[in-house]
This record gives sequence, structure tokens and C-alpha cells, in this order.
Amino acid sequence: MAATLTEKTIPNLEPRPTGPYEVRDKGGRQSVKGLLVRVQKSGSKTFYVEMARGKRERIGDASQVTLTFAREEAKRLTGLFAQGHDFKAERQKKRQLEQTTLAGYLEGDFKAHAEANISNSNYFISSIKNAFGHVLDKPMTEINELDLAKWNRQRNHVTLATRRRELTNLKALLNHAVATKVIPDHQLTKYRLRGALTDKQTETKIRYLTDDEEQRLIAALDIREQEKREARKRYRKWQMERGQEPLPLIKKNEYADHLKPLILIGMLTGLRRGDLFSLKWEHVDLNLRMIRKVIGKTSHARRKAGKPAETAELPLSNRAYTVLKQLHQQRGDSPYVFVSPQTGGQLTDVKGAFNSIIEAAKIKDFRFHDLRHTFASRLVMAGVDLNTVRELMTHSDIKMTLVYAHLSPDHKSAALDRAFGGAK
Repeated sequence: MAATLTEKTIPNLEPRPTGPYEVRDKGGRQSVKGLLVRVQKSGSKTFYVEMARGKRERIGDASQVTLTFAREEAKRLTGLFAQGHDFKAERQKKRQLEQTTLAGYLEGDFKAHAEANISNSNYFISSIKNAFGHVLDKPMTEINELDLAKWNRQRNHVTLATRRRELTNLKALLNHAVATKVIPDHQLTKYRLRGALTDKQTETKIRYLTDDEEQRLIAALDIREQEKREARKRYRKWQMERGQEPLPLIKKNEYADHLKPLILIGMLTGLRRGDLFSLKWEHVDLNLRMIRKVIGKTSHARRKAGKPAETAELPLSNRAYTVLKQLHQQRGDSPYVFVSPQTGGQLTDVKGAFNSIIEAAKIKDFRFHDLRHTFASRLVMAGVDLNTVRELMTHSDIKMTLVYAHLSPDHKSAALDRAFGGAK
């Protein structure tokens, strides 16, 4: 008896107006018990394998998979069923995985991975949230190229380089979700962002404090310090009137809190915000006037290159030494140099306080990271050679330092004079 199902007969199975029907694979030497094709009223055909009464598993669309594949898959599934495999539980797990949203993964499993393996993980996560807010509540498996087209339109006000970084970060996250079996796959594997003539180009912009801006910034910080001293006096009076143990006065030579010394050290050492926040007294050698610390971003770059992290040795200027010496005299129980007033531990954010002081100093378009640019710019404009600037900035590549080269317009002429002698 000829097999009911063949590669020729399956395409000729016509739908019936009375409803769906099934055709089983039987009567041939290659037929597999339990394999069948279900033909819907709409004309669609689907392979199933029935392993017992009421126990069947879907194999696939008959227009997409061959009969040979369906037979092999039917044998595999039947074997798993004989071993007691729980297909229902497997489907539920797969459904749960496929429904894992981008936001859920960002704040869940991926967050722990990022904190352990990504330099400035908070920035990485927040950048994805800001750029791809329209798909945060969407299952990762359903994020598609149409979603990316919308993102590209919404973000056309930023440079192509920025958008490419955002895309790279998103794909890295999705790839990690696949690698750790959180999702089976994603739809952006082959997606590429192509440039256009109308794209905004990247502009290298170095913002640093002018001498006048620095003076205004220090003045605003001093006013804030005095206001905090006066506020402490008033609070002590309130405490004493109620018979409470009053807090100590803030002395004239003491810092009222973390903000002024944090800004000064940022400007005088060029340390990144994350390295300032994580700076501990064990990293500070006041006797040798030096900071010894593994720098977060540099160590991450070395790890990616398969190299061990190195401890940077950063000498302190007289101004930086004076700030840290005073802070050390005021130190309490915390191991951190700059202590959070809320937790007594490591600082996590100073954006609000920093923006307020910048506004009070009437300084425009200035971020906390620009304190680092100020440090580098002062070095270059003072004639310090670029390789020394690179070492003090803890740049892993001299290319990162070259963005400051234009601030010393005479350095090329000076180099020629040193090599060939000045004009007679």
C-alpha cells in the first residue's frame, strides 16, 4: 500500500468547506507512526506527531519544512516522549523566555552582569533606556527592524556615531540574553545602520573652564560653604533649645560637605566621576603626595585586550594635596574620600548639586566631565608634552589625548625649532 503522504501529495491536499481534516503518514516503508498533516479550512497545512491519545506536538508549517525533516523530527519527539519528557513545561518555559521584556532584563539579570563586567555600567544601562524607550516594555524576541527604523528617525538629531554606539550597546545586550539562554534568539542580528549625507556629523568639542569661569565657580562654592555653616549654627540653636545634643560647628577651614572638594579634586587630577566616587583613603598617599588606584575605564580596556589591570600612580599638585590633606583631617569612619551625606558610604550621584552650583556661577554648557577636560587643557596650554598628558589622564591610547593638541598651537613650531633651530 502506497504511503498516504509524499512530497507530491502534500501540496495537493485541498481544504474542505466542512472544516479541518487530518491525513496520517502510513502504508509506506519510510512512514512514521503518529506523523500527520492537519489541513485547515483556510488551506494552511501543519505537521504534527501524535505520541499517544491526546498527546501531540506541532512540528511545523508544511509549506516551510519537508516531509523528510518532519519524519526525522517525529522520531525525535516520540523518543523524548518515551523518556518522560515534559513538553508542556518546555512550552511554558519558552513562552516565558520569549515574553521577557527589554526593561525587565535591563533591571534584572543583565544589571548584575553589567556591574561586574562593564565599565560605567550605569551609563550603559541608562543610555539604552534613553535611546530605546519606545521598546522597553516589548519582549526582546519581538524587537524588530521596524522598531529600529522608528528609533533612527527619533534620534536623527544626534550624530551617526552616537546612534551606532547605541545600536552596538543594544545588540550586545540582546546577544548576551541569547548566550545566557534568557531568549532563544533575536531579530536584529543582521541589522546595520547606514549613513546618509544628511546625517549630523560628529564634532570634537572640548569644553573647559576659562580663568574667569573658574574664579566664579570657586566663589559660588565658597558662598555655598558659608551658607551651610550658617545653617548648621541655626540648627544647633534649635537643638539646644530642645535639650538635644547639638551637632558640632563647621569650622572655617573645614569643608561643609563633599561638593567643593569633589569639584576641586576633579579639576586638579582629571579623574573621571566614577573613579572619584570610588576613591578610598587607601588609594591616597599623602606622604608621597600621590594617588595609587586601578582606574575603572582603563582597566576595563586592558581586560578586553586580555591584559591584567594596572595601578595608576598619579602625583598630586600642591592645590590637590592641600584639599585632600584637609579632607583627611575631617575624615570619619567611611573608607571613601567623598562620602554620601545620605548613606555615609560611596557617592552615587551629584548631578543636582553640581548643576545648581554651575547655575549659581553663571557658567553655561558645562558638565561634570568637563572638569576632566579642564585638567587636560591646562596641562596642554602650559606646554606639557602630550605623552605626559596621556599618562596623567590615564588614557590607554595616545589618540584619545590628541583631541587636546589644538589647544597648544605653538607646539609644532616649537618642535621644528628644537629639531632645526629657530630663525636667525
